[in-house]
Amino acid sequence: MCHGVHPCRIFFRVCLKHAQAVVSPEPPCTFGAALSDIVPADRSAVATSGPIRVPFHFKWPGTFSLIIESWRAESGEPSTEDAQRLISRLATRRRLAVGEDWSQDVQLGDQSELRYSYHVTCDEHYYGESCSDYCRPRDDTFGHYTCDELGSRICLAGWRGEYCSEPICLPGCSNSHGFCEKPGECKCRIGWQGHFCDACVRYPGCLHGTCGQPWQCNCQEGWGGLFCNQDLNYCTNHRPCKNGATCTNTGQGSYTCSCRAGFAGTSCEMETNECDSNPCKNGGSCNVSIVPYPSVSLFLS
Repeated sequence: MCHGVHPCRIFFRVCLKHAQAVVSPEPPCTFGAALSDIVPADRSAVATSGPIRVPFHFKWPGTFSLIIESWRAESGEPSTEDAQRLISRLATRRRLAVGEDWSQDVQLGDQSELRYSYHVTCDEHYYGESCSDYCRPRDDTFGHYTCDELGSRICLAGWRGEYCSEPICLPGCSNSHGFCEKPGECKCRIGWQGHFCDACVRYPGCLHGTCGQPWQCNCQEGWGGLFCNQDLNYCTNHRPCKNGATCTNTGQGSYTCSCRAGFAGTSCEMETNECDSNPCKNGGSCNVSIVPYPSVSLFLS
């Protein structure tokens, strides 16, 4: 206790230990310890300490041993080395859950009275009944989320997954053939193309073909070859025969023309006079007969 007419200076020491049936005030303070600032006091005044914070770095067990001491401070800094300066000591076992309201106790000594309040709160970014759940808001390569009041991760817009590290691609982007590295993208995997990466890439050089899978060249009707560039129906697609000749496909872009009388050439493009070869014998005379083209007449009314 303080003596004399001049105010004395005191401080408080708080020690947290594991739960003991009989609390020993001796060190070590297994859960941690802390000292208050030095405050003035005299016989008629109340010495009031500011909050004393004792951090811990483990799962809060709920039950603990609490030791509170008051000491005289006779130098510039608080010190507990000289046991003669100890004024009073409280050693008790308590149980307190994280987040509960302040608990209040009173200890009456022979010449002193100690009133104190205490509660347990989690450090910033720690949650749960034992302060063992960690959640720190972030927006970087390791995650994109905030934390709710229970410490659960809430993904930022455009992200999903346990740690909110998976971007949500452009709506409609193919799940099989597309991907994204940031929200709203749709990047195509090799062999696929299009706005939604749902169109295959044809074999390079494919001309008249399609694909169902990448690098295919499935020829359209009338076309053939590795690149679907060989016209298998040249007669229909190009109509090469002239002057009413009959066209016959011979495969791989080739054809033959059967010319009508009076015409010759690969495409029957040349008109001939059959009498020039003097086909008539024994004084006969040669006359060229022309067979007209077949025609179709349409009458519309």
